[in-house]
Amino acid sequence: MIDTQDAGKLMHLPLADIQPGEPIDVPEFVIVAAAEALLKADGRNWIPVIVKQTGKYEYQVVSNTFAYAVAHEAGLERVWCMVTDSKPETIELVKILSREITPKVNLSTASRDIIMDALKYLIKRPGSPLSKVDPLVATNRIEEADREEWKDFSAIAKLKCGITKGSKLDSLSEIFYLSPPPPPEILPHPPIVSLKKGTKEEIFTNLKYLSDSKIGGFNKIDIQKVVNEIFSADKTKWKSLNPISTLDCGIVKAKITALKTVFKL
Repeated sequence: MIDTQDAGKLMHLPLADIQPGEPIDVPEFVIVAAAEALLKADGRNWIPVIVKQTGKYEYQVVSNTFAYAVAHEAGLERVWCMVTDSKPETIELVKILSREITPKVNLSTASRDIIMDALKYLIKRPGSPLSKVDPLVATNRIEEADREEWKDFSAIAKLKCGITKGSKLDSLSEIFYLSPPPPPEILPHPPIVSLKKGTKEEIFTNLKYLSDSKIGGFNKIDIQKVVNEIFSADKTKWKSLNPISTLDCGIVKAKITALKTVFKL
């Protein structure tokens, strides 16, 4: 890697000192026509070529290859360039900002809207193996799953969302990656509260503990709605916490176990 004090500078470099980067898939007539337009505009490429320094007075194109190809076709002696450093993360960012590559989404933490939008992008691509997948069904199943525990995408094939093993599952890696968030801070366990005698504030505090600690999936539940439903329910005949699963608050039976760690009757 060559460090340069010119990183970040706009420079008018000799075209002969610049090596081409990755080839571009652009019809020849487009490059020729663009070169003619460039020459008519006084031969100045107003959108700079992004280059990195590879040696003394030596550079290589890393982004905006089209502008380089047009300048080369036009026979320019010098071309305006923006010099960047050679760090891999910098090169990747430059390509992302120039739309030469598509950034990936962290499926471990992505919101429902982002998952939906990314899936639609994949589904609409020509020849996509996901073309017959219902984005709404797939998004709902993925968003509801415990994605933070996934090591790879194989769990998606078990969600019965239309994305099966093989090309469908493999295509997800084009736009998604998995990077679990750091474990939540270990919070002090609150006193166990009686649901029959506890105040609304006490119930909220203990539910918030489950949510903040990401216990039992409570971080995905509307805590305020749960508090309102539990506090207003007639609990006089309750013999366990199981009736909570019948309330319209998103608590299913599988979550009762977590509730028992902070509540009693």
